[in-house]
Amino acid sequence: SAMWDNLSADTRRLRDIKRKPAPWYVLESLLFENGYQAVVLHRFAHWFKRHRVPVFGPAIARWNQFVTGVDIAPAAELGPWLRISHGTGIVIGNGARVGRDCLLMQNVTLGAPTTTRIGEMPTVGDRVTLGAGCCVIGCVSIGDDSFVGALALVTEDVPAGSKVLSRAGIEIRPRGTMTQA
Repeated sequence: SAMWDNLSADTRRLRDIKRKPAPWYVLESLLFENGYQAVVLHRFAHWFKRHRVPVFGPAIARWNQFVTGVDIAPAAELGPWLRISHGTGIVIGNGARVGRDCLLMQNVTLGAPTTTRIGEMPTVGDRVTLGAGCCVIGCVSIGDDSFVGALALVTEDVPAGSKVLSRAGIEIRPRGTMTQA
């Protein structure tokens, strides 16, 4: 099933970035890395939600938030190889989608613009980095291979291969054209 495929991919990703032999890198990550713990717990919560098994998905999601400090709604779709670094404070809302091989730093928010527009959730492409404290709000897409800097507020679509920085509003430039402010 997709859940086991994604868990397998997540574990293979660990093998590529850890310097310890198996099974120690998996055991260490399961015991001590809240980002990896959050992704693993979410995979189970999402499975229950997707298979319409009541109570278990939200219960696992709440336990996930309590244990890791990462709040991922059970209906959120997370691609394989997702890395959450220093995950405390991350919020990923129902209906948000995150692609393959992405990196989320602490305090990232992927959510709706208001409680009355709860169905408007962001879509994050593949190989995207979301910097510490950035917020991606509403029905927006972040294109593949993009970088969103710390504390950026994204409320518009971001083209593939872009860098988004926070200064006075949103600044979107193709990669390689950044200037020092």
